[in-house]
Amino acid sequence: MQQILFYLPFTSGFRPPDGVPLYGFGAMLFLTFFLVTIWGGRRAAKVGLPKDRLQDMAILLFLTGIAGARLVYMIQYYDEQFKGLSPFMLVVTFFEIWNGGIVFYGSIFGGGLGYLLFRKYVLKRLNINGWQLADAVAPMLAIGMAVGRIGCYLNGCCWGQVACEECQPVPLSAQLGQFPLLASHARRQVTFPPGEKDRLPEIHGLQTTTGFSLKPRDTLNAADPRAVIAAIEIGTAAEAAGLQPGDRIIEVNGKTNFIVLEVSGAAAPVAEAEAIITANGGKILESGNTADEGKEVIAGYDSQANAMQTRAKLETLRPTVTVFSHDGLWEIIRTWPRGKSSIELVVERSGAKIPVSYTPRTVTFFPTQVYETVSMILLTFLLVSFQTFRRHDGQVMVGLMLCYAIHRFINEAIRIEPTYAFGLTLSQWISVGIFTSGILLEVYLRWSQPKFPPGEHPLGYGSLTDTANKEWLKS
Repeated sequence: MQQILFYLPFTSGFRPPDGVPLYGFGAMLFLTFFLVTIWGGRRAAKVGLPKDRLQDMAILLFLTGIAGARLVYMIQYYDEQFKGLSPFMLVVTFFEIWNGGIVFYGSIFGGGLGYLLFRKYVLKRLNINGWQLADAVAPMLAIGMAVGRIGCYLNGCCWGQVACEECQPVPLSAQLGQFPLLASHARRQVTFPPGEKDRLPEIHGLQTTTGFSLKPRDTLNAADPRAVIAAIEIGTAAEAAGLQPGDRIIEVNGKTNFIVLEVSGAAAPVAEAEAIITANGGKILESGNTADEGKEVIAGYDSQANAMQTRAKLETLRPTVTVFSHDGLWEIIRTWPRGKSSIELVVERSGAKIPVSYTPRTVTFFPTQVYETVSMILLTFLLVSFQTFRRHDGQVMVGLMLCYAIHRFINEAIRIEPTYAFGLTLSQWISVGIFTSGILLEVYLRWSQPKFPPGEHPLGYGSLTDTANKEWLKS
């Protein structure tokens, strides 16, 4: 996993301060587009489509495909991630595909719409046979999916189910199935024990975000709310780094583990509390309205004394406001920056300050992204080899539909996705539809398209010369 491949030279010191990042996911999307336009231009020329027109089609299908993939993702995960967002925020979130948010099958619908538009306004005018073009681009779709899934792996999304210890011999799971946890999308799969909001989140109930749990705290009356480690997970990077139960975390990533005051209640008294906070040296981290028409303010303090003095003044506003105390560790992890994997802590132990640095990693997941990359590379070779053996135009595209539907149905069975009717995921149901459509399409093409003996197709992409192809096209 490598969310950020590198930062562009000579861009550090600006916004963002580390420089302009080149994301692994975006780089793979660009590489996919590059491969499709270069390889596709040569293949599409065989059916009479000029290279510049192929590039136009690739751009259109790329944009509409990404849009469709994002839309299907937002529909599939609406209840989990997008419910309650305003229409404006839904539009803004729509463009944040780097947050692990596209579904390939959605790109079929979006790309299909883009193709229909291109066919109507371009292909018909050029008298291009759509089924011949489909056979030409089918292998490119397969290699595009292979490269795209590398982007998913670099981004840390689209992982599979947790691989139990007995499952470790499954190919590539032990070697490639662990991700840097803090930067991984897997850490979003969290649960909170009732009444223990200040605890670090748990991944599928199997691990904490950082490899340790915290001692329970009285968030209403805490004298020193900075985190104290309760237990270390056995076999984790936190244990290897030397963390111990009882360590109090006083620095996080080179900054003081600041104290956080969280104030909520009616708008007027919270506004008064906000004035008290800023007057006593507090830094406002967040301020906004709540769902019940109230207001919430989150402030940070580097000084424990200032935080406790402010807290005492805020007590005079009770019961119109509620005040909770916790520390910066929670806030930093909650808003963890993309691309950063390691965490640097300074803990206080028996009066001594001890620096600790490590990279928390997830439990082992099935690397379904890698499985799909391998599967699609093999499928690309299969489709290219099948070109000269197809009996009619469109048969290579049918092969892509059938093979990918089978692969995706099986691969989906070891992924973590919400299920619907009969215990199948949305993508599994779409796989069933794609497979059925492929069979019906093959029946239609056998009836409607000219037949050719195996190995003698006029557009065999290598079986005949370009001159022969052009003569056949003229006839």
